[in-house]
Amino acid sequence: MTTVDDQRIAELLRSVPVPESRVDLGRAVRDGRRRRQRRRVGGIAALTVLAGVGVVGAVGAVQVGGTASPPAPATSALAVSPAETGSAAPRPPVTCQAEWLSQPVGGPVAVANGVDPTGRHIVGDIGTGQEDGRVVRWTDGRPVVLPAAARHAAAVNASGDVVGTNGDGTGWLYRDGKLRFLATPTGYDAVLVHAVNGRGDIVGTARRSDDSHQAVLWSTDQPQKYRMVGQRGSSATGITEDGTIVGTVGDRPYRWTPQGVGAALAVPDGYPRASVDSAHGEWAIGMVPGGRRNSLVQMLPVLWNLATGAVSLLPFPGASGVAGNGEVLVVDGAPLVVAPDGTSRRLPGRPEVRATEAGTYTAEAISDDGLTVVGAVHENEAWRPLVWRCKR
Repeated sequence: MTTVDDQRIAELLRSVPVPESRVDLGRAVRDGRRRRQRRRVGGIAALTVLAGVGVVGAVGAVQVGGTASPPAPATSALAVSPAETGSAAPRPPVTCQAEWLSQPVGGPVAVANGVDPTGRHIVGDIGTGQEDGRVVRWTDGRPVVLPAAARHAAAVNASGDVVGTNGDGTGWLYRDGKLRFLATPTGYDAVLVHAVNGRGDIVGTARRSDDSHQAVLWSTDQPQKYRMVGQRGSSATGITEDGTIVGTVGDRPYRWTPQGVGAALAVPDGYPRASVDSAHGEWAIGMVPGGRRNSLVQMLPVLWNLATGAVSLLPFPGASGVAGNGEVLVVDGAPLVVAPDGTSRRLPGRPEVRATEAGTYTAEAISDDGLTVVGAVHENEAWRPLVWRCKR
């Protein structure tokens, strides 16, 4: 981490108000994907993965009974850098290097958007950006192109199993070299698959044409069987390695234990609702709606500690992932990894250069130990996939 970065993080962490969020390409990629998935489930033709920033819509509130009272939200999940306090022991130095991921198929839009907890398996899409992308899984750097019937990968687990959702709302699983489809629950029209863990649990949301929906749990062993999670109006967007599921019930962030017991997560003071994007280890990230800018709602990043229930607004323009160790992946054109104690490291530029100013970067996912980050760089009117490998 440079002195400039250290000072920047310290200033952000000392700030009381949440900084105004701005449009960045990393968020545009993620939000474009989210909007595309919503349209896909509704049966509407999707837009390119590089669509602009939009709004996370909230569905009607659902009465929830018998849940524990959420703990009071914290004001900040990240402490001031030890370099600023002078009292904490220094963290071991971390060095990172950017490496290209090979492109086994052609296309100007090639983005790595998922990594398994170990950092060994990476997934992404390569195509023109017009809903024609092919899914690629890189294992130890070696690419495998998935069958053409698999589109829009969502996640990969430590066994290399890949899950995703096709444009017609069909969920799929790629395992042991074979493509299988997930059952769409009876009475529903489509599903949206979000995550898979090392136990083989797959989570997503089933939806009807009237926009009613409910969270669903599948298994990699029996993808044609499923179990509904929670109640009508629920959604599942992430699952940890121990089987803890996160999502929403109505407009409230929610979690379910591996035994299926549900409870609402806290919402930051002064905000009406929140959504959860993903969870790893004891941590989850999501968003709350902030103010409006140019008729669009600014979405502010939020971090939950699932062990304590504490929720915090993050003092950054956006967060694209959280590691199992609590490190947050921040994207502002030059990716930054911020640890729970406030220390940070700026990821280096593409392999040929050292400066992060060369090209515009998006970082999409981070491994549980925080040492593998995947994404892409935009140069010469094309996106090219990257992986950052770090060592302590």
